[in-house]
Amino acid sequence: MRDQKGFTLIELVVVIFLVGIFLLVAVPKFKDITEVNIKSASRRLTGTIRYLYSEAVFKKRVYKLAFDIDTNEYWVEVIEGNEFVTPVDTFFQRKRLPVGVFFKDIKTQRSLGKTEKGSGEFILFMPTGFVEPAVIHLATEDGQAYTLATKPYTGGTIVFDEYIDLLEK
Repeated sequence: MRDQKGFTLIELVVVIFLVGIFLLVAVPKFKDITEVNIKSASRRLTGTIRYLYSEAVFKKRVYKLAFDIDTNEYWVEVIEGNEFVTPVDTFFQRKRLPVGVFFKDIKTQRSLGKTEKGSGEFILFMPTGFVEPAVIHLATEDGQAYTLATKPYTGGTIVFDEYIDLLEK
């Protein structure tokens, strides 16, 4: 009887085979999660834009959807007196994009080209029923991209499941 310790070649082959099967099943699921996250982020932003358009018109107030591209966050501010403040309602608080999704760039008519970093970009919602024309590009690490473009007079958003360069200067 041999008293050697270790694994046989058959045991190693079985383990490698099982790990391979696991990766074959798991890796596509991670890509699916990223795709679900970018779709979810675009729907959430679209809903926020539509809601702010309605709020501005019905409450006769000026709202601002502000973005921090560096931290992938966005939030809502309303004008009080002469300055913008964040309302206490949790809907208006900072929201972070889902895991794996980031702002690639944001374009407004006010900005000079694409804004790719910082926290100075925003979209205004006026009580007259006007939303600033803006284009928001969302992206993932694996190259997926979504383009959201605001409709100035309806408060709607056009969503493309690719990167489209809009608002040419």
